[in-house]
Amino acid sequence: MKKLLVLTLLIVPIFIGCGKKDEPKKEEKTFSTAFDSSEIKAVPIIDGSISSVDLKYGLTKGSEYHYRLTSITDDNQSIKDADTSVAQNIKQALTYLLKLNVKDVDKDGVMEIEFTFTSVKLDATGNGKTFSYQSGNKLSGDDMKNYANYEAVINNPFTSRVAPKGEILEFFRTDRIANKIIELGGLKDSVSLEEKKMLQQQITEGALRPLLMQVFRKLPSQQVKKDSLWTLANPPAQMPFFEMTNTLNFKITGFEKYKESNLAVIDAGLSSQYKISERAKQAKVTVNSPSYKGEGKIYFNLTKGLVEKSKTNNYLTIEMSTMAPSRAGGLQKVTQRQYTKTTNILELL
Repeated sequence: MKKLLVLTLLIVPIFIGCGKKDEPKKEEKTFSTAFDSSEIKAVPIIDGSISSVDLKYGLTKGSEYHYRLTSITDDNQSIKDADTSVAQNIKQALTYLLKLNVKDVDKDGVMEIEFTFTSVKLDATGNGKTFSYQSGNKLSGDDMKNYANYEAVINNPFTSRVAPKGEILEFFRTDRIANKIIELGGLKDSVSLEEKKMLQQQITEGALRPLLMQVFRKLPSQQVKKDSLWTLANPPAQMPFFEMTNTLNFKITGFEKYKESNLAVIDAGLSSQYKISERAKQAKVTVNSPSYKGEGKIYFNLTKGLVEKSKTNNYLTIEMSTMAPSRAGGLQKVTQRQYTKTTNILELL
């Protein structure tokens, strides 16, 4: 199968009414892609009216919600040997507008939600080149292929079921996104059913789930109060030469009043542990203390039962070295370094 590259997904919908002549057309809400990285200006609640709370999502059936999610990445990589050094820096700002329509809420509070990406804006620089994409703009043939992964999800909703504590249970209708990627890539007649299913799985777990996990974070099962702590361990992440286990750490730092809502303010952290793989030893690759750290703040709206705003920073550091043939003959040490900072900003609109 020709290579199918699935990037982080996004959208931009153009809704065209086609109902009866006398039917009123529904006005679609529009929002700017310009993000706000500042903290919420709220007033601390110090009168003791909130002592402990049960954090849970409580979206209501028939309601519509809008979020803006921005991911800013600054990636620096270098390769150095005895004679040369090559470095590259890639900066990227990716903003999604996401609409949520709550189709149903069952007796256990599990929410069935239809998600639609209504806009995506990408600005990136790397290797002396600049790249820009705005959904809804007309694309040339080459650009259509380059941004096929974004184009495939434009006005192409999918559905997910989400538990009250933030666990994303299952996805539906993501096959339509896979079909569109295949079509835009000109591979409609050359992709097998098994390959299509693999692509759909990659889209669901590699792109959609990580995005939705910014909106629906797993919440503690127990009641929490000021200074309460809890942790969540993620499954180990398999890297080429090592395994990394990440742990998320949370702390309630207080409660605040924002407009007509009460907020729980949560400090978030990320720590990691690593284990060198046998493959690294066999390949004689030295991995020097990889690190994945993070910090940030989450404002959970207790009144509405959802995240009002969050901003988190993650920092990935990797250094590996090995012996490789040199131009002059013999072996030389080659070292590869990577440092990546990623900032994620989620805003309820």
